[in-house]
Amino acid sequence: GGSPPAPRAPTAPGRIVLDRVSYGYAVGRRALDTVSLTVEPGETVAVVGASGAGKTTLAKILAGVLPPDSGRVLLDGAPLTALPADVLRRRVVLVSQEVHVFDGTVAEDLRLFAPGATDAGIRASADRLGATPWLDALPEGLGTRVGAGGHALPAARAQHLALLRLALVDPGVALLDEATAEAGTSDADLLENAAAAALTGRTGVVIAHRLSQAARADRIVVMDAGRIVESGTHTELATAHGPYARLWAAWNHAR
Repeated sequence: GGSPPAPRAPTAPGRIVLDRVSYGYAVGRRALDTVSLTVEPGETVAVVGASGAGKTTLAKILAGVLPPDSGRVLLDGAPLTALPADVLRRRVVLVSQEVHVFDGTVAEDLRLFAPGATDAGIRASADRLGATPWLDALPEGLGTRVGAGGHALPAARAQHLALLRLALVDPGVALLDEATAEAGTSDADLLENAAAAALTGRTGVVIAHRLSQAARADRIVVMDAGRIVESGTHTELATAHGPYARLWAAWNHAR
């Protein structure tokens, strides 16, 4: 027929769906076992659970870094496997615990993934993410050399830089496998606020190592042995006498 071509879908929404996804690193041991999860555009979902529950595997599969053994991952209805790598990298960004600081100036580091970012754009994002005070305190500000042989950045600063990169790339979907667990309390609070600012206006999945961060999310899913065992808001789950309520009680007791 002579039907007009379908209009190109806008890249903004960022609805991501895991449809019965399984993944195993070794035969007989599933890191993810038939997991289904839908994250709506603009929603922030925190993923919590014990070490080895499958949280990081989930983040890598959502980012398209690992292909699932079975099931599918859809971004706005299209399978991730159907998207060209460069398109996928712009639309879904994973900030993992292993943050790399690249050789060059801070500004060059930030422009690696967002070549079009202006100094004014970088400054606006730094203001929004609370990074301006320490960036301004560097010997030459945005012109300070970092990376091998440059000004050494502590882990929390490197993580902050990674969140700044995320904000500059401006993807529809942001996945944070947060490394705030190792940070001191003041750094962790700063990074949590920066993460919340970086997620504003986009779809977010946060692997939350600190439950204070999970409590801020729109929805929490609890993982255990590769499965989602509980899902709801912080208020619902904290009063439900289930796995999350136990995690929350232990977290508050340990603080």
